[in-house]
Amino acid sequence: MIKYLQLPFHFDASLMQQEIRLLEKTNWQLHYQVKHYEGEWSALPLRSTSGKADDIIISPVDGAAYHDTELLQQCPYLKEILSFFHCPLLAVRLLKLNAGAVIKEHRDAELYFEKGEIRIHIPVKTNDRVEFYLDNERILLKEGECWYMNFNLPHRISNNSKEERIHLVIDAMANDWVKELFAQPGLVKKEIADPQMDAATQQQVIAQLRSLNTETASRLADEMEKGLKFEV
Repeated sequence: MIKYLQLPFHFDASLMQQEIRLLEKTNWQLHYQVKHYEGEWSALPLRSTSGKADDIIISPVDGAAYHDTELLQQCPYLKEILSFFHCPLLAVRLLKLNAGAVIKEHRDAELYFEKGEIRIHIPVKTNDRVEFYLDNERILLKEGECWYMNFNLPHRISNNSKEERIHLVIDAMANDWVKELFAQPGLVKKEIADPQMDAATQQQVIAQLRSLNTETASRLADEMEKGLKFEV
């Protein structure tokens, strides 16, 4: 099971910040999971189920259920970034954590690659005083980088700086393009055992990778088979 993975894309943080400044008069929507944070944590939806820019509710896992909002139409560079991802896009949001705010440790149930859904983080504005922990490991995310993380694992964030922290957050379905991308050699990646995946499920994942019939997918399948624990 992949804990985190740095994808081979790097985007222009200054261009992203420029476009976000054009949205300054837009009302950021406070995150509805109020029990999970202290301070101010808010969102601007770029894709939502209604297509409205004040709709931050995430529900169906179906790319056809999500639509671009008017905010995305005002941001050509952000729209260009989304075109890099050749997979069904779900919710896409700008998430802002104000100075001094804290997101308490929590899990986003079933939100990970092996379950068929991914969440990508692209830091737009951040600094070294923002502390992000995934399963008690601090991960430094720099502006313009592109990361997948397994958010089914416990995670927390503290913005100890005097500036806001803004990320572009992309939810998507893990199609064959994503599987190929994640199987590329040489990426910054950390894998951990999946206690919830039994031998039968692991065999299904291996079979799916084999069916792609590519060198990188076969290599990943080989790695999974080496670590496969068969139940007796």
